[in-house]
Amino acid sequence: MKNTKLYTTALVASVLSVISASAAASTYEVSVTNLTYGMHFTPLILATHSPSAQMFSAGVAASPQLQAIAEGGDTSSMAALLDSVDATVITGDGLLAPGGTATFMINDSEGDVFSMAGMLLPTNDGFAGVNSASLPSGSAGTSVSINVLGYDAGTEANDEVVGSGAPGEAGFPAPPPVVATGTGTGAVGVPTQAEGFVHIHRNVLGDLDANGGISDINATVHRWLNPVARITITKMGGDNGESGVTSVIGLNAQTYSKSALEVFWQAATSAESYVTGYEIRRDGALVDTRDGTSFFDDNLQAGTEYTYEIRAMDAAGNIGGPSSVSVRTNP
Repeated sequence: MKNTKLYTTALVASVLSVISASAAASTYEVSVTNLTYGMHFTPLILATHSPSAQMFSAGVAASPQLQAIAEGGDTSSMAALLDSVDATVITGDGLLAPGGTATFMINDSEGDVFSMAGMLLPTNDGFAGVNSASLPSGSAGTSVSINVLGYDAGTEANDEVVGSGAPGEAGFPAPPPVVATGTGTGAVGVPTQAEGFVHIHRNVLGDLDANGGISDINATVHRWLNPVARITITKMGGDNGESGVTSVIGLNAQTYSKSALEVFWQAATSAESYVTGYEIRRDGALVDTRDGTSFFDDNLQAGTEYTYEIRAMDAAGNIGGPSSVSVRTNP
């Protein structure tokens, strides 16, 4: 993962006059969860920047930098362009799989807002994006959650055929993890044309023919509904000298069946370090340790109440206080 401060002159094909950024005001933990069943996200780009800048804007033509992200997952030109507004930029290291969570640490300057983008695979020019969202204010531990929509950059026809992924060339890239989800080959392509402006993605068509048909996208795996992701941004340690790890908040549970349920929580924070994971106990027994903010549990007994206790851990070895929730499986 890369963390850079950048300095150039234009963003989203517009010349912006920007006042020099103030010293970093706060640090935030940003957790991004892929909510889709079968879509991967290419390495994400996240930024805190002046409200006068925009990574993208719905209803207008995409910049070449957004096109590079939406058609091939290349964040380098957007990162270089964010240089112009003294943005703090974070880029991810790999694909974010369906159901996966990636966590980042990022600083801001006084008055900054937050943006993020990453290509949706498999699509021709779809991306998950947030533009100029407000960061949480207040004391350490304050969080905001953002539902992330899937957009179409409007720069490439959605023919749904495997191709190079290079801007201006037809077709979507298909790295091995995406192929493993069921993409096909040999499709003739969906007859369509590029829309010319950024808009909410209308989803893929797909088909069930792995060796032909009109689409190389699997209609049973790769279709989705918005939102495609959820972001939780948590403000880290404040100026009052506090240390250690906070308890998780927003703990709740959802029963799915006689034998399965899921527990959810909001990210904890650490004033002196960063949160590395969560210890999960069921009825007092340790059942898992993970870095995400949910836990799916199955093979349970019908009509039985279970109590789950969650504790956060940070890189300095601190463990937060317990938060617990009780939930009963269906009879």
